[in-house]
Parts: sequence; structure tokens; C-alpha cells
Amino acid sequence: MIAQAFDEFYPSHPVMSVVSGVDSESELAWIQAKESADQVVFKNTGKHLSDIETTVLQGSWEGKTYDQIANRYGYSAEYLNKDIGNKLWNKLSEALGERVTKKSFKQALKRAWKKCQGRSLSTNGEQQASEPLTKLPFPSGWVALDSPLYVERDSIESLGYDTVIMPGSLIRIKAPKLMGKTSLMMRILAHAQSQDCQTVYLDLSSVDRAILTDLDKFLRWLCLKVGRQLKLDNQLNDYWDTEILGSNDNCTVYFEEYLLAEIDCPLVLALDEVDRVFPYPEVIEDFLGMLRSWHEKAKIS
Repeated sequence: MIAQAFDEFYPSHPVMSVVSGVDSESELAWIQAKESADQVVFKNTGKHLSDIETTVLQGSWEGKTYDQIANRYGYSAEYLNKDIGNKLWNKLSEALGERVTKKSFKQALKRAWKKCQGRSLSTNGEQQASEPLTKLPFPSGWVALDSPLYVERDSIESLGYDTVIMPGSLIRIKAPKLMGKTSLMMRILAHAQSQDCQTVYLDLSSVDRAILTDLDKFLRWLCLKVGRQLKLDNQLNDYWDTEILGSNDNCTVYFEEYLLAEIDCPLVLALDEVDRVFPYPEVIEDFLGMLRSWHEKAKIS
């Protein structure tokens, strides 16, 4: 599944979730920090971060002490501190050209990431400079797949492409407005289609408020719209048991026993503008709870 804000999907076939939401400020996600650290260390030493170094880096990124990391992974705190942590911060210090410690490494990696992105933008701009601006189509909404205005971020696209084909996976795309969330989503969808996945794209910005404020109506809307894009008949009345089952259970049954049972390939569900549901706690809490249960169930199916 792919979505803009937060979303997820339960598969009897493999399903993918991509979600993009609106934040007040941009954040450097852990996966980007990990990649940034690995890249600078590899460039400086010719070796990638080891698994234990990555473990210490992630634990530190999450604000955990060496004791907490040790308890979680079964190491001694002294070993993680002296043998792994100190050497890791020294590696990053040499690679980044500045003193890096367990307390300061986040900001150092953020600066390295921004610098890398700046070089990418500059290179992309130089490659396109020869084409007159008057010939470039002005983007309205998401940027077309073949548009030269789209700036490739190889690490991000690659992560999405790799994840979307994993059974039961969930992707969350998170960035401020006008940062290309939907454009990225469309590229991940296109990649999924190239891997013989069935895709469904739904834009929640067009949903009536009367539907968004009623959980049962909203989930029936979701089932109906997905079914229509899959070119399946509306069978909601046959599967929706209002006397015994709740709305979440009915939606799950409809996906599992009907929609997914009628297709013979993995399904990728993309939900755009999911943050439109956030103002309605009576709907969003149950909706996201259902999505989380689908995602967890998919991981063990």
C-alpha cells in the first residue's frame, strides 16, 4: 500500500504500504541517518559499518544509553562503549572532518545528509541546464514520471522500490507540503506495476466530510473504491454483517475473503492525503488500529 500521511494494509497476497504526511518541519529519518553514516565511513575507509556498529548507532539515535542497548541485544555495556562506540565515533569523526560523539553525532549526520542532497540537486540542475526553461512543463500536482523537473534521490527511491515488493510491508512518506511526496509515491507505484503487482491509488482529499466522520461509512467507501479500481462487483451487502461484527472486522473480512481472493497477484494500496482523517478521532483511532493489526498480521502470515 502507498499513502500520504499514514496507512497500511493486510494481505492474503503481498501488500505494500506507503504513507506520506505533513510535518511542521523536515526530519532526518533513521534510515537516512544510517545510510549517511555508512556512506561517509565507506568513502573514508573502504568498509561498510558492521552489524554491531549499526546496532549501537541505531540505539544511540533512539536516545538509548549503552546499558539499555546492551540489555536489549545481549551485550555488555562496557563492550559496546569501549570496543564499539568509541571506535565508531572516531570513524565518523575522521570521515566527517569534525569531532563526533554519542551526544553530537545526530547533528553531524544531518549536516552530512543535507550536504549530500545539495550536491545531488546541483548535479541534477547542471544536467538539465541545457534545456530551455520554456520547454519544461510547469508541474501542477504531482510531477509526471518522465518530467525533468523531478529530482531523483537515489537512496530514497531505492528504499521505496525495494520495500514495495516485500510481502506485508509498510512505507511511510513524511515531509512538509510541496516536497514531492505524491510524486515519489507515483514512482513507487510504477515500480510495483513493473514487478507485476496490482496497484490501487486513492486520494482522500476528495472524500466528503460526512463520510470521513463516520467510521462505517468511511470503511465501506474504502472497500467500494478499491473494488471498483480492481474492476470487481460491489459485494458489500453480502459481506457486511452489522449485527455481529464491527466496522473494522467487516472491512478486514471484505478485503481478505473477497477483494484479495479475486486477484492473482500482490496488491499495493496507495492512500494519499490520509491526514484529512486526523481531525476525527472517533474514526482515525479505529482506522489506524485496524491498519496496524493488518500490518502485524501480514508479518507473520
